[in-house]
Amino acid sequence: MQKKHTKSTFLRMIMLLNDTKEFARRHDYAFRHSHERTESTKDLYDDEMLAIIKELEDTFKIQDQCDTMRKKIISKAHQMFWELPGGKADMWRIDQWCINQGPYKKALNKHVYKELVVVVSVFDTVYKHYMSKI
Repeated sequence: MQKKHTKSTFLRMIMLLNDTKEFARRHDYAFRHSHERTESTKDLYDDEMLAIIKELEDTFKIQDQCDTMRKKIISKAHQMFWELPGGKADMWRIDQWCINQGPYKKALNKHVYKELVVVVSVFDTVYKHYMSKI
């Protein structure tokens, strides 16, 4: 017989659902991880909740890694003076570079993790070329 979830596990799962902006999909997660036994997160067993928590943590970690890579590109764009008059990064220019010259031909925020690895590498080459001309 499976063990009913603890209150701390339930609260941890709810916090992660909120942090990853997946709270509205909690019933989908419950249905999938309970093998279609229930749609209610309150009726999940402990191991089912832990599986949801692991999935959400993995998703959150990948999102953080993607944000870090995007910030690398934005930082290098700043150093190349791709800025607006107020000093903020010129995101339109960065997006135009990604769309017109990037390897995947789409805006910066549309790239997934595997693509961002390549985009950062290519942008780093552009940055090094720019810096060698100064």
